[in-house]
Amino acid sequence: MDNDKNTGVDPIDPWAFGLTKVAYAVDETLDLLSIGRTALYAAVKRGDLKRVKFGKKTLFYAADLAAFLARLRRLSELDEGRIDHEPR
Repeated sequence: MDNDKNTGVDPIDPWAFGLTKVAYAVDETLDLLSIGRTALYAAVKRGDLKRVKFGKKTLFYAADLAAFLARLRRLSELDEGRIDHEPR
């Protein structure tokens, strides 16, 4: 067990999102997320998504992509909950 990274939260399983590789290049990540390069790097700049460099190559770990997608899902569900309960 990696005690340095143990936050008490279960890690997100990349397989649950159909991610089959350990890491993805930028173009693969764009295809997976169906977003543009500007939106991808905006997420990186905000700290919503982590990237790693291997020489000149930029990679995104599948585990980080899965965690990013899970956060988006939670935020979307929270937004839907707020919309459903707003007075009319």
